[in-house]
Amino acid sequence: MDEEQQRTLAVWSIFVVPFVFLFGFLLLYDSLTLEIIAIYWFPAIVLTMIGVIDPPWTLVSDGE
Repeated sequence: MDEEQQRTLAVWSIFVVPFVFLFGFLLLYDSLTLEIIAIYWFPAIVLTMIGVIDPPWTLVSDGE
């Protein structure tokens, strides 16, 4: 795994791991809404679209 793949994995781990805990907590208390999910993932989607962070599928497609 090269440096760029490690960076991509680290960045997306920062987004995904806290979301799993937040998702579980809010689901447990019946407070999970589509708006919360959209607000959480909006920055990641925008940063990916403008090219600041690599999309997560580059980990799969570059894994030769």
